[in-house]
Amino acid sequence: MKTKALHAALAVLLTVLLCAAANVAAFFIDTGTMRQNAAQGVAMLGEQGGTPQLIGGFKSAQLDNYTSVLILKTAAYTGEEGLLQKAFGGTRTDLPTAQGQSTWEAYCTYADGSLSPTGGLTYSRYWHGYTLPLRLLLCVMNVSNIQMFLSALQLGLFALVLLLMARRGLASLLPGMLAAYFVMMPAAMGVCIQYAPASLLMLTACALLLAWEERIGLAVGMPAFFALTGILTNYLDLLTFPVAVLGFPLTLLLALRLRAGAPGGRLAGEALLCCAAWAAGYGGMWALKWGINALVFSPDLLAGVRDQISLRLSSSSGGESFSRVSVLMQNLDVVLAKSSYRLILAAAGGVSLLCGVRAARRMGMRVDVRALLLLIPMAVPFVWTLLLANHSFDHTYYTYRNLCCAVFAACTLAALWPGFSAQEPQARSGG
Repeated sequence: MKTKALHAALAVLLTVLLCAAANVAAFFIDTGTMRQNAAQGVAMLGEQGGTPQLIGGFKSAQLDNYTSVLILKTAAYTGEEGLLQKAFGGTRTDLPTAQGQSTWEAYCTYADGSLSPTGGLTYSRYWHGYTLPLRLLLCVMNVSNIQMFLSALQLGLFALVLLLMARRGLASLLPGMLAAYFVMMPAAMGVCIQYAPASLLMLTACALLLAWEERIGLAVGMPAFFALTGILTNYLDLLTFPVAVLGFPLTLLLALRLRAGAPGGRLAGEALLCCAAWAAGYGGMWALKWGINALVFSPDLLAGVRDQISLRLSSSSGGESFSRVSVLMQNLDVVLAKSSYRLILAAAGGVSLLCGVRAARRMGMRVDVRALLLLIPMAVPFVWTLLLANHSFDHTYYTYRNLCCAVFAACTLAALWPGFSAQEPQARSGG
């Protein structure tokens, strides 16, 4: 036990150090090709508009080009600031509006720090951990090719997750996974640079859990694994749909534990501990960033952080007050207001329930009350949406994806409520 705890602590420490080192290492990369590809990408997204929809009328298909432009300009920044200021400042250049330009056109113009009349603008409350991989990609391909690469990577990871689910004896969960992932609009997640980190992390965490559950458990323990995913989510993501990185793998973990016959009390404790560990990793990484900001820049920056926290936890936006329940309903309506999505969800739920009923008939209608522990990953995204009401109100078109892990958990509950038949073939171990 002591050895596992030590390994977990070392894994967390090493991950944090590597994240900080990657921020610094990114700014040793600077090529003309990188700048040219960044400029081309910023201009291309500018022509598309700030929030275009891949499919008209579907908020789920809406891109966030505004933030994607911000990401590109931040990742490719080459100003004169010191290395630490650039590594932890999230700096970019925004040019003033020229004659005949709109504000959006001016914003969608790439320029390095030397061309800025006012110096670089900082966005330091985030880690901007995407900087190193994005600078490397910009050195070898333009933004259109990066979008295709990210789409292919996401598709490959999703196929791997489905394959691993089938190999681990979780075939009855495939309808729920397919439906939940589909309503997340993978086409949008593939091409939108803003959405890529959370979606790729979610799929990677699921694949690692399915492939090496036993090894991870023996090496560091599942709470440490979820703490690491929380750390990396905060490091790479700009507050899009982070709870998906917790909810999908947690649902799979519960399904694997149910299949292995884990006692309900122990399983409940492990699930809650994994949630707490993820939250500690996510929140702790953010607190570390703020501490670094205070050291590198000024303690005065912490006042702005406190203001942002208060804003995001509030139930108002731009002077407009709203109820938290109404925000939750707006996020749900991104999916439930569309007849095609309702049909897909009904079909997935029906097939999942049919799998459960068939298993129940084989087992004499035995109900496995341990399956009710799936209410934990179902509840987490609802709590998150209600808590961060301001953010969920302002960015409904992508924050709704947090709730999609509840779809997967609900379908999983429908499929597993009778438990696993003793006659079913045993799945291979995670080792």
